[in-house]
Amino acid sequence: SWGCGPGPGHIHLPDGWHRHRRRWPGQRGAMHGLIHPEMGHVRPPRHPDDTYPGICPYHSDCLEGMANGNTINNFILRPLLTNDKFNNLNEACILDFINENVIETSHNKKVTSFDDIISGILSGNTGIYVEGCNFYVLAQTTGFDKRGVEKPQVEGIVKGPQEAFNETVRTNVTLIRKIIKNSNLTTEFLEIGNRNNNLCAVMYLNGLVNPAIVKEVKRRINSLKADFILGDGMLEQFIEDNPMSLIPTVLSTERPDRTASFILEGKVAIIAEGTPFALIVPVTIHSLFHSPEDANLRWQFGTALRLIRYIAVFIAMLLPGLYVALINFHREMIPTDLLIAIAKAKENVPFPTIFEILILELSFELIREAGMRIPGVVGSTIGVVGALILGQAAVSANIVSPTLIIITAVTGLGNFAIPNFSLAFGVRILRFLFIFAGAVLGFYGISLAGIVLAALLVNIKSFGVPFFSFNAPKTRRS
Repeated sequence: SWGCGPGPGHIHLPDGWHRHRRRWPGQRGAMHGLIHPEMGHVRPPRHPDDTYPGICPYHSDCLEGMANGNTINNFILRPLLTNDKFNNLNEACILDFINENVIETSHNKKVTSFDDIISGILSGNTGIYVEGCNFYVLAQTTGFDKRGVEKPQVEGIVKGPQEAFNETVRTNVTLIRKIIKNSNLTTEFLEIGNRNNNLCAVMYLNGLVNPAIVKEVKRRINSLKADFILGDGMLEQFIEDNPMSLIPTVLSTERPDRTASFILEGKVAIIAEGTPFALIVPVTIHSLFHSPEDANLRWQFGTALRLIRYIAVFIAMLLPGLYVALINFHREMIPTDLLIAIAKAKENVPFPTIFEILILELSFELIREAGMRIPGVVGSTIGVVGALILGQAAVSANIVSPTLIIITAVTGLGNFAIPNFSLAFGVRILRFLFIFAGAVLGFYGISLAGIVLAALLVNIKSFGVPFFSFNAPKTRRS
């Protein structure tokens, strides 16, 4: 029950080695799996209904693969089994002497709570305890498998770094520190999730960031009461100012260089274990239109591309609604030749314009979703071919008019030009609201919906910072 191996006098190690059990000089009790969980195995409690036998050949219930066996053997076990290390032993608590003079791991800390030592062990670290002492020593020996640093999958660029985050929080922190070599760069680790105890890093540049923002970020994270929080997506929904808003008030990025640039602007980066993304707070509406490539281009090119993105948002959000309003209520605004061409194209279509455009929009969303769910090159191929076949078939069957095919295609291109995924998703939903507004009241309905949307956006804040900063509200001083 202490994590012993198959025979007496042996201790089973995670990497398959066996050593004879022995005492080191001055040890008050036997060394076994409970004192040093990595020498035995951590035995988690078994649910009464759990019938899975486990994979360990000796005692079934184990946590293997979390720690680095070489680190444990060479920098913890080998020094503990060396007699010369204990020649100058003169301390009341031998664990103090072991922590300061014997074990050779780089990050050791004393913990007094049993919950803290269990949490550390479950993260792949090694806990050391000597009978009679009133604290534990937690040595960093994390060694579980992880994905390497690869190219960005979402925010790919032509010019600039080609590194992306992975799912390990300490690797992601290192990627940022490789870019920002500044002693004021501060990293604070917090735990999120009452049951899964996930690790979260809060990074900022001390002396540049607003301390009130850092305090607010930590307050929101520490106040979370949820059993399970994995990654930035779930964390973002818990800490954002207005969860009901369609427009995101927290920026998510997978690029270390972009994260570093935001930190150097006085913002706070939040990196959670489990997903290859970082959250940036606070942000403004203009931050959502920035591309990682903008900083690597000439200012003329970057400015032109940013203007194109602003235009793309208006096209993706308003174009179908404007078309419905023109056809239903404001035909006198359409040039005569164009109006005759549209009328001829709609001559054999039995459905009203609102029904046509809803059919095309929903079909476009289905093709987009199917293309994302099908892996690899096949997904993009199905998206292109499916759109062509469905569009041609719909026109041939007189279900929709050719003009609407063009409107839907241009709208989709505008949506793809938006650099932020969450913003693009919000625009997709807002597009349907403007379609219904244009179908009910024409341009008046679109104007009313635009005024309501603008009023909501100027009242949004991101961690206390107005979402339309630099535009509104105008203040003399921060």
